[in-house]
Amino acid sequence: MATLMNVNPEMAMGPGVGNQEGAIEKKWFKHLGELGDESKAKVVVVYRTVPGEPNNCLVVGTKFLPDVYHNALMRAVESEGGQAEDELGAYLGRQTFPDGTNMLSVLHNDNYIKKFKTKDIVMTYGPTDEGKITLNKLNELIAKEKGVKVQDLAIKDDTPKATETKKEKKTDAKETTT
Repeated sequence: MATLMNVNPEMAMGPGVGNQEGAIEKKWFKHLGELGDESKAKVVVVYRTVPGEPNNCLVVGTKFLPDVYHNALMRAVESEGGQAEDELGAYLGRQTFPDGTNMLSVLHNDNYIKKFKTKDIVMTYGPTDEGKITLNKLNELIAKEKGVKVQDLAIKDDTPKATETKKEKKTDAKETTT
């Protein structure tokens, strides 16, 4: 039988283990949150507000995604481009999943994007309760900082509206003028 070693956990891991060279530093990313209910299910916030509905947001529940989509979405969220965007949806519209499909289109068309009240989403930017804020409060802070109202935070549709073209009446080839 093997002899048990008396290992002092303080020596093995030490109180400053996270500060050692090669230690993995935990990073906190924008666009990540959780449901405010008892489930605390993890979500990715695609749009912090909905046009015309400033108290609603659009999120993706990450546990419902197939692994290949989940991993690609998380890489997009954690990427420099994803972190640079105010609204993650704008970035996802320019990204593709490994199978070549557009991320935002797949998430929308396959019904992974769900609408929630902003007060029901808790944004996480730290490991403690001080590192959490409800999305409605975060939106209020962002709006105040930008000097706008919360409803003005929603992405505006910049695509030009299709104008109706006037159809000219074509003459029938059988008709002749005399």
